[in-house]
Amino acid sequence: MSRHQILPALAVVLVMALGAADPVSHDEAEGTLNAGMAEMSVGGGSEHHFWNGVEIRYPGMDLDCEELWAQFFPDGQKIDRMVASNKVLITITQLGTNAPGIPGKSPGSGTFRIHAALAVYTATNDTITLTGSPEFGQPWVEGAEGTFRGDVLIFERGSSKLRGKNFRMIIRPDALPKGAFDPVKTSQPASPPPVP
Repeated sequence: MSRHQILPALAVVLVMALGAADPVSHDEAEGTLNAGMAEMSVGGGSEHHFWNGVEIRYPGMDLDCEELWAQFFPDGQKIDRMVASNKVLITITQLGTNAPGIPGKSPGSGTFRIHAALAVYTATNDTITLTGSPEFGQPWVEGAEGTFRGDVLIFERGSSKLRGKNFRMIIRPDALPKGAFDPVKTSQPASPPPVP
């Protein structure tokens, strides 16, 4: 497995965790939202604002931030846009996946932490955009396989792609299967290069 294959594999784990219908096994799951202050539209309104220590707890995912805006589509059933800001921490616990090709000792499982100053979910293009962080000035993601960061990280959930600007990744040596960088052996002898 080349280094260029590791990045997409780690990104797939994260994108699946953020967008999976059932990232963990849970029956009749309950979620909670706690905030020091809240202002909600009632009677058909579509915009909600929470601030002063926002905490969302849901099986498989926690979100902590200082301020959260959520805007719903007019039917009030689905989120159109959500903006979390100021010390954003998203913790995702995934117990397994059926996605093939994810490297590591326990594919598709583990805990991922996402740090950012701003996290924006937009339903129209099904993306999560991360910018800034208090510690590095860049958003970063940490998991069992290592960490990665960039000036901007954009997760395209529909296509399971990650885009980053000024990207940097650190991979733990024990995250890869033994022999991941060994040359591929073939049963046929290598042909000599053509003579010019």
